Amino acid sequence: MRRLILLPILTLAVYGADLTGKWTGTVDVLDPANNDKISTPVKAELKQSAAAVTGKIGRTQDDNLESIRDGKLEGKTLTFNVLPEEATKPLTFTLTLVTDDRIEGDMSGEIDVGKIQGKVVLTRSK
Repeated sequence: MRRLILLPILTLAVYGADLTGKWTGTVDVLDPANNDKISTPVKAELKQSAAAVTGKIGRTQDDNLESIRDGKLEGKTLTFNVLPEEATKPLTFTLTLVTDDRIEGDMSGEIDVGKIQGKVVLTRSK
């Protein structure tokens, strides 16, 4: 019985903090057409089960968010892909869990006007 009680605690220790919840932040990219910096407010809804992470992410003003694909948390590194309409290839996110309430990292992909790369910062909504 004691082992069964410890199992959920050990699982959280192995996989780090639980990312489940609502997150908000920004994605900053350089416009491939003119090299202007574009900062887009975003929101995410994440659900973590062991190392698997599912959910949705998109612009704050959008009602329909994009589904997260192939999401996983390995140590403090969160990776996932998203395929919005304007993308010609999936956008790849590689983020680091800085604290239990902050995730930062990079996003890269390709849209109709060329390759894009961006910096992502998300904080947990209270």
